[in-house]
Amino acid sequence: MEDIAKKIGSWGFARLFAECIDKIHFDPARTDKQIGEQAFEQLVSRYEKYLQVINTGLEKKVFGVMIHDNNPTVEKKHTELMKSFRNKGTLWTDIQYLIETPLFVNSALTSMIQIADVCAYSLRRYLENKEEKLFKPIFLRADRKDGVAVGVRHFSQTSCSCLICSEHKQLPLIP
Repeated sequence: MEDIAKKIGSWGFARLFAECIDKIHFDPARTDKQIGEQAFEQLVSRYEKYLQVINTGLEKKVFGVMIHDNNPTVEKKHTELMKSFRNKGTLWTDIQYLIETPLFVNSALTSMIQIADVCAYSLRRYLENKEEKLFKPIFLRADRKDGVAVGVRHFSQTSCSCLICSEHKQLPLIP
């Protein structure tokens, strides 16, 4: 697993997008969304923003697709959410470059879903157990803007000092 994590971390072309929500600190009354819907909207928004940035100035536009591990319950919900996001946008952005229908595949049939599983596993083990061996190389692939890890967020207490929270916060400018 460590070799796989290091290989993923070496892929300069890859970008990691993730929403890690600490259920203790999540208040659905504040967002009017369930935890899974909130996380999905965050992922869609971050990925779309990334696509908007890379398409700036390009004559031939680049489009993105979301691919999920096959799950009939999630499939229906996420397909409906994507239709809504496509028509109305998310809280943070309109959808221009993200294909509106997610693809659902059996993880046993594609190594890319298994790689996504390794990434998710590394994030979970880091946040739950502070295990860094898999996390650190994979976190290198978190989408960044001006040195800030914008592709991955840890929704937790404001005093959280994990690497995700530390690198997600904008550092103050030094005069």
